[in-house]
Amino acid sequence: MLEFKKLTLDTISEIAPYLELHPQRICDWTIGGTYIWRDAFRYEYAFGAGNLIFRMRIFDDECAFTVPLGGDREEGMRLIQEFCAKCDGEHDLQYCIVGDADLPVLKEFYSEMDICEERDYFDYLYEVEELLTLRGKAHRSTRNNINRFNRVYPLNRLRVIDQDIIPQVHDFLDNFIKKTAETNEMILEETKKIHEVLDNMETYRAFGAALYAEEEVMVGFSMGEYEGDTLYVHVEKADTDYRGAYQTLMTEFVRKFAHENIIYVNREDDAGDPGLRKSKLSYNPICLVKKYTVKNLVPK
Repeated sequence: MLEFKKLTLDTISEIAPYLELHPQRICDWTIGGTYIWRDAFRYEYAFGAGNLIFRMRIFDDECAFTVPLGGDREEGMRLIQEFCAKCDGEHDLQYCIVGDADLPVLKEFYSEMDICEERDYFDYLYEVEELLTLRGKAHRSTRNNINRFNRVYPLNRLRVIDQDIIPQVHDFLDNFIKKTAETNEMILEETKKIHEVLDNMETYRAFGAALYAEEEVMVGFSMGEYEGDTLYVHVEKADTDYRGAYQTLMTEFVRKFAHENIIYVNREDDAGDPGLRKSKLSYNPICLVKKYTVKNLVPK
């Protein structure tokens, strides 16, 4: 029977090799995407039939599993079925963070299922070249904001986050949250984990950069990681009092970290926020990486 354990930073070395096997460019299948949200969604993990399997809580505290990753996936699904059966109905089996490439795997094992698109959690995937050149009418507003920022703050610069400025980034984040109009448990949990990433960047395999409008005036920072041909941007915070800071931060961060082997940038989802959705669509994504929840499963 599967034995689920709590995720901690000490488990990253165990988990990371399995995440690297996922080919779908889904942000949840990265170290940052998993560990930043591990407590918010109460992640647990188990290994079975050569697979990594997550169990977590989603939506109204419902239990969900991820499609087995890494080994004999059909046997992994049998183990999940067995686990749920032995829990005396405590868990109605459903799968979350299901990508397009996972659906055929599920359809091989289950004769019936309900597939629900989770639009609020689709990832925004961009081509590096698109974000660096910002050509065409679609990017006119972005170009204008960047040009204004450069004109008003001609001494602005991007600095890689290192030990010397980590304390300043911590302070910026705390002040950023204090100025946030609305906070909730998710925002506070994310903030807590961003502080954790800053203090454990090597463990997270993360990197970052801060944007300065003037010599010592930090106006934003971003953090991310690489997986395959994709740069994942997990954190992006900027002071909106400095018009154009977000757009400048986005472009300069990609310019700094998108080396020649990086083709795509994943800027994660919009969580259903209308303003964030409008903003992320304005950068002209090459596609939205779909995610599904699959429930009401009937094995063959």
